[in-house]
Amino acid sequence: MRKAPGWGFMCQPGGHSCHNGSVPLLGGAAIYCAVLLSFLLFFLVFSEWPPGFMHPDYKALFSLLIGTTWIAALGTLDDRRHMDWHSKLLGELVGIAILLIGGHTIQNATLPFVGVVHFGWFGQIFFALSVLTITNAVNLIDGLDGLAGGICFFAALVSGIIGLLKGDIFMAVIGFGVSGGLLAFLRYNFPPASVFMGDGGSLMLGFLLSTLATSSAATSPGQRSGMMTMILVPFMPFGIALLDVSFAIIRRSISGRRIFQPDTDHIHHRLMEALGRPRRVVALLYLFSALLSALTLAMVLGPRHELYRIYIILIGILALGLVILLLRLYTRESLPRILGNRAHMKYLASFSDFMCRRLQRVSTEYEALTLLQRGVCDLDFDTVRVEKYGSIYLEWTREQPLHPDAPRSEREWSLGNGVIVRWTMPKHESESYQNYLLLTWNQLLKSLSRRLPKLRGGC
Repeated sequence: MRKAPGWGFMCQPGGHSCHNGSVPLLGGAAIYCAVLLSFLLFFLVFSEWPPGFMHPDYKALFSLLIGTTWIAALGTLDDRRHMDWHSKLLGELVGIAILLIGGHTIQNATLPFVGVVHFGWFGQIFFALSVLTITNAVNLIDGLDGLAGGICFFAALVSGIIGLLKGDIFMAVIGFGVSGGLLAFLRYNFPPASVFMGDGGSLMLGFLLSTLATSSAATSPGQRSGMMTMILVPFMPFGIALLDVSFAIIRRSISGRRIFQPDTDHIHHRLMEALGRPRRVVALLYLFSALLSALTLAMVLGPRHELYRIYIILIGILALGLVILLLRLYTRESLPRILGNRAHMKYLASFSDFMCRRLQRVSTEYEALTLLQRGVCDLDFDTVRVEKYGSIYLEWTREQPLHPDAPRSEREWSLGNGVIVRWTMPKHESESYQNYLLLTWNQLLKSLSRRLPKLRGGC
């Protein structure tokens, strides 16, 4: 936390972030230390002890350590350099390739009404897609203080318990080690957070925990191989993150937005609007994760009592009720209105890509700041004004403001080095379009604030 500002690992407010001030982004490095210590603990203490416990294939174990380290480095680089999604996806595929070379796959699973299904070579494809999905799901849900860390805590705890009770000492050590590291991290990440895990933490945790949940390379942790009671069991602790990904793909496809472009319509954003306080949102989603984790343990470990089925049904009903509650958060706007705004949403997505490319070609501060004129020309703002050290530097005004009867809002953004951008915009009828418009503009300002220090002054 002390080193992050000097090293440039800071999360600035605005865009799709839910915080007001600058927050250090190196929490993922601390969590990685817990992961690394857990691996070392296994190597030094538990690799040949205790007797009676099963041990994993060491080739698979080393590939998991190397792959996890690679993904942690990739995410940390993204926190510093702000990579595009193409580069991140390529880096994630390299990490998954490391796992496949190490022997990780999904060999078989026991499905209800079917029995044991052997995947063969298709197991590698299914394994790769599973890891890729969960990795990015955890990354997407990391938009509210304490949320991703709490969900991963429950997932790691489930892995540790299953490993201990099934005799998989490696999974037990890693699961408990990661959950302990996350518990310490949440001390500083719970709302209001004083440190974020960043992509270096969220990508790494999704990658590591999804491998523990799905890979058949280790001996028999109970969540993998033929010991699964159903194919969905490994994904249940990540239920909130996967549900959020499903909602994101559906709403972005329907509304015309890019699937990989961020927005402010995630589950936690909607819950924030409904509940108003981050701690309430986090507590509700923690409850959902705890229920899914309890259901996972019950299904994997098997019945221990005659009330087992009643227990499964009650937890399933509670989880279903929470899903219905979350689905109701996405019914604020009718489908015809969403489809009516589809062309505008597609334009905003194209605008964001085009302006980011334009920004990379400018050579002076003046050229970069003149790009803000597009707020008046293309985004229908009333005015955009750039102030430098308290004096007006550039200003653009629309002669005939659009939507003259709509209420107006005035906002500002500091670009650093004494440069402040102020703008006036009308409030649109569609709340989702209004939010996406503001998000698109904020992303441009955020990119501009990172680009300006690298440019020379002058007209």
